[in-house]
Amino acid sequence: MHVSTIAAAFIAALTPLAQAQPHAHSHSHRHAHAVEARDDSTFDLTVVNQCDSTKTFGLYQITSSFEMIEMSDPLAIESGKSAVIPVDFAEIGMRLSATADSGLAAQWEAQTLFEFGYSAYSDLTGTAYDLSVMEGVANGDAIAAYPGASECESKVCTTLGCCLADAWSAADQTTDGSPADTVCYQGKQNFKVVWCPS
Repeated sequence: MHVSTIAAAFIAALTPLAQAQPHAHSHSHRHAHAVEARDDSTFDLTVVNQCDSTKTFGLYQITSSFEMIEMSDPLAIESGKSAVIPVDFAEIGMRLSATADSGLAAQWEAQTLFEFGYSAYSDLTGTAYDLSVMEGVANGDAIAAYPGASECESKVCTTLGCCLADAWSAADQTTDGSPADTVCYQGKQNFKVVWCPS
């Protein structure tokens, strides 16, 4: 299975819901945005590393033309530590990766991701989100995502695997109605994303 297949399915699932256009750059070289202080147009991703070793996290965006854009500088988080990354609420096609130390090209490889983006429907706004645990990912790369709003669904994948409603693990899940795709229509909400949840 190829990651771009899942990416295509994710973008296709978000397209009818998203009202904002992808953030586009006119160049294709590495473009890093520093982690900055939170403002009114952003929400917080609290990234928690409960794995046994340091992981390097980064934000990326896949545009509608399947260009991968680096949206933050790589951020190393030691085992047992956490950090807050501000994210523009209006962006779509976003992903949080724990392999930012491997470079931009490695973002197309099998890995564990938190995928998300702005969504609007009628007079509701919020964030569409899912987990992706790609085929070929090493055991132990479990992940969990917890929205700030209690009305919205948490997603948890353990080392034993993921149920269809929690994560993408195969491209053919589209035949099941893409149950891993969820939208939190509670306006701007923060998320806590945990790698290797216990």
